[in-house]
Amino acid sequence: MSNVPPPRPPSPGSTSSPPGETKAAIGQIDLKKQPGVAQRGRDTKLQQLGRQTISTLYMLVRNVKMYDPDNDIFIQPFENLRQAVNTIVAVDGSYQLQAVATTVYINGKQIQLDFASLDNVRFLTDEFKTRDVGGFNVTRPVQVQELKDFIWIFSPQNDKETDEDGAGGRKLLNIKVGKFARIQEQLDKAEDAAIEAERKVDRKKYAMTVYARAIYYMKRFIERLQSGGQLPSMQPALRLVQDFVDICVEQRSHFLGMTTTRSIEEYLMYHSVNTSLIAIVFGHELGLNRSQMHELGMAAMFHDIGMAEIDQDIVNKRRTLTRDERKKIDLFPLHTVKTLLKGRSLDSQMTKRIIASYESKVDYSMPMKDQQGNVRLVMPKIELGLYGGIINVAACYDALTSARPFREAYGPEVALTLMMSDMMYKFDPFLLRVFMKVMAIQPVRVLEAGQQNISFG
Repeated sequence: MSNVPPPRPPSPGSTSSPPGETKAAIGQIDLKKQPGVAQRGRDTKLQQLGRQTISTLYMLVRNVKMYDPDNDIFIQPFENLRQAVNTIVAVDGSYQLQAVATTVYINGKQIQLDFASLDNVRFLTDEFKTRDVGGFNVTRPVQVQELKDFIWIFSPQNDKETDEDGAGGRKLLNIKVGKFARIQEQLDKAEDAAIEAERKVDRKKYAMTVYARAIYYMKRFIERLQSGGQLPSMQPALRLVQDFVDICVEQRSHFLGMTTTRSIEEYLMYHSVNTSLIAIVFGHELGLNRSQMHELGMAAMFHDIGMAEIDQDIVNKRRTLTRDERKKIDLFPLHTVKTLLKGRSLDSQMTKRIIASYESKVDYSMPMKDQQGNVRLVMPKIELGLYGGIINVAACYDALTSARPFREAYGPEVALTLMMSDMMYKFDPFLLRVFMKVMAIQPVRVLEAGQQNISFG
């Protein structure tokens, strides 16, 4: 691999060009000089150039692991990147890149990425994170050499800490590097602002939007928990659950079909959100006020979070668990408590969540058989709390109606029949009857007179 010998004569266009020349060089429309061009056209052009710069950055960061930035193979990619960045600077006055995971913003606009490019973007942002880079900002036309100095940050030769002006003595003049944690915080705030803006749109559409955001939040929470990283703030979860409560009070039917959205591979995040939704609707039917429904929804959202710290090969095992594997599964409530308390104070609300999470795993009574083999129930001496009882019913229903690696999903009628027969000792009988009403499904009459249980398969 031969490096370009210094000094190198500047290639055409490698020096700063006036905005008009930059746009002419790549055949762009001068949007500033055409006031009749719609904002939609500007946004489309930003999306196009944004995807181009992200793709080029990915290629450069990936290959700088093997080649020096001055290598001849990079001449055209760097020139393409310079022209695209400078075009955006000429039109918008700046080029501000913010990138975390698969979320990319340029000048405050989220770049729409196709599915095929997501792995490349994740590779790029992982490299950014490794070097404590969350993006960069350009307010003046940038030159190729400065782009090379920025890409050098990701070279194996660089063992220096990255700061705003670059790394390893290669000072950046027009490029200001953004720290990863700060960019992540900015994107979290932008997401919260987007949630607030969408409150005014059609409520049914908004319900789906909030559901999707809740799934994304739990995905991020679980990923950071499993990787040992800093857990996301609980504030977004508090707002999302409050939105669930508000929508439920207005029209609970918006939710009744939503919890059928599931993913076998990402069961826990869907189960967490689905259980929260079902519990809130259930609590509304029981006459809980908004504050109580919010407390219930938060407890339900995190009631199973300890499962994220259990080996997923055990959780998804198709065959019968060994005794040691069962012991590990049985410990997950302790992991839930540990996660809920991580970095947070033990106030009254947190205490309620912990108690509800524990009680949702306690069977309401123990099954006993008489001499004829019929099951009768012995009620426990202690009474479980309402939140725990509600979550118990909601979580079981969602689990039964979700496909798992070791079985197919049950239909609603079959799931409820199981809950009313073989599994009825797990639930408060009153709550179970109310739940049947909430789900608008009457108990299926499949038992003969005097028969108290039913077997499947």
